[in-house]
Amino acid sequence: MKKTFILIAALSLGPSLGAVAADNEEKPAAAPPAKTGETPSMSEIPTMKAQGERMVTLMEQLSKESNPEIRRRIMAEAMCPQ
Repeated sequence: MKKTFILIAALSLGPSLGAVAADNEEKPAAAPPAKTGETPSMSEIPTMKAQGERMVTLMEQLSKESNPEIRRRIMAEAMCPQ
């Protein structure tokens, strides 16, 4: 009876010891998040720079224009560039 009990206890503890060993393993460190100084500002990105210049041009045209139809077209172009 004692031998059977010891055998059952040893067999039931085996998987739990494996689980404990897996928990104790070192987990790989996650990559640190990118720092703010490493990414370029929005004004340095060529695409964003071109869009900003385009918006300046459209707003200048909008301020000079008085015809409501042309103003609507300029605003549509500014809101949905194609």
